Amino acid sequence: MNISYDLYKTFYIVANCSTITEAAKRLMISQPAVTKAIKNLESQLNGSLFIRNKSGIKLTENGKKFYNYISPAIEQMQNASNLFDNINKIETGEIKIGTSNTILKYFLMQHLKKYSKTYPNINISIEESYTPELINMVKNSSLDIAIIYADDNDKKLDGLKILKLQTLNYCFIGNKKYKNLSNKIISFEELKKESLILNTINPIQKSLLDNTENNSKYIAHINLASHSLVYEFVKEGFGIGLVIKEFIKDKLDDKDLYEIKIKEKFQPLNLILIVNKNNFPTYATSQLINIIKNKEEK
Repeated sequence: MNISYDLYKTFYIVANCSTITEAAKRLMISQPAVTKAIKNLESQLNGSLFIRNKSGIKLTENGKKFYNYISPAIEQMQNASNLFDNINKIETGEIKIGTSNTILKYFLMQHLKKYSKTYPNINISIEESYTPELINMVKNSSLDIAIIYADDNDKKLDGLKILKLQTLNYCFIGNKKYKNLSNKIISFEELKKESLILNTINPIQKSLLDNTENNSKYIAHINLASHSLVYEFVKEGFGIGLVIKEFIKDKLDDKDLYEIKIKEKFQPLNLILIVNKNNFPTYATSQLINIIKNKEEK
């Protein structure tokens, strides 16, 4: 059986799109041409690959198996093509990254230092925004990658490739004047008697702090827009702040700050890297992903 690469590629793109119209746009050919190519492939394979209905298309069981077999090969071939397409552009290329100020400061910066040293002439563009906006920007290809917080049930991540980087945990911290309090385990109700510094713009953190006993919302003494600002205010002695423990672990180890333990448990967060599953990453993008991935696996 001699099936052309173009038919395999068309099938791969269609399988990653919800409609023939969307696949045609990505392939830059007409809808009838896409439909004809799929029918041609199905004829050569002597089997059905897609179920077509009013809402779009989806893979048959045989289509799913076929996709699982060919997708690694398609992606490897495209990556190889990107390598040679971009190798001459690597000196003048650009990578567009989306993240938050806190993730940039406490996680991404170390990886960008290595990347910039290895590829000194690659232009790095960084977009700082909230998670929903960054997800949309990856989906519409405004960004090459984004590094964000997420929980396991976030439906907004559908259609994206996800690389889990770290599991993160919230903790309360105070400076040296709260050292005695750090020797106890108290309830959140007791902790609320202190001056609390919170990032209540974060919907995940905000939901953790809702007072379910009387259905009222907890109002912090100081509300800030980022975790890094919470850390700065805690350091200056304004009160006790809620931050991500892994980002300030060195400060806890050095006893510059103290963890205030509470009885209640917070749901962990995932730090993830996302890319558009319908886009093949450029060589420049792939190299940054590899630097991050290799560092986190050590």
